[in-house]
Amino acid sequence: MKPGDLAECSIWINGTESDTMLRQWKADVVYMMSQAHEPKLKLGPVSFEIKRPGEDRVPQVPDHIAGPEVRLLIATAEVLGFEIAKRASFLDELEERDLIKLRKATRRQHGKLSDEQCDQLIERLGPSVAAREISGQAVH
Repeated sequence: MKPGDLAECSIWINGTESDTMLRQWKADVVYMMSQAHEPKLKLGPVSFEIKRPGEDRVPQVPDHIAGPEVRLLIATAEVLGFEIAKRASFLDELEERDLIKLRKATRRQHGKLSDEQCDQLIERLGPSVAAREISGQAVH
């Protein structure tokens, strides 16, 4: 999927569902639609439509679906973008003074680096090396 595409999710209903059940599905479907893809989708407003068997883009009714009024409830939303999950980093837990100390030590060892480059190196070395550096027991 790409931005601008339409995401769809549908469920067969047979006329025996309560209003509460349908409201719950409508409430849950936005979460289901966004979580069903990797990376997760950012969606626009969801619209709902009910179609009957035989109408355009309605598949054949599955054999196990029967009832007084079989229909397909469809949720549609435009894909706006993607949720990019930020990896958890031990750097996020450091106090500012400790992060500054680690960046200084990294620059001493590796030369002129941006904060982002320092953070990447520190992240690769890991929390145990960072802890030794912060406590003054650096390993070079």
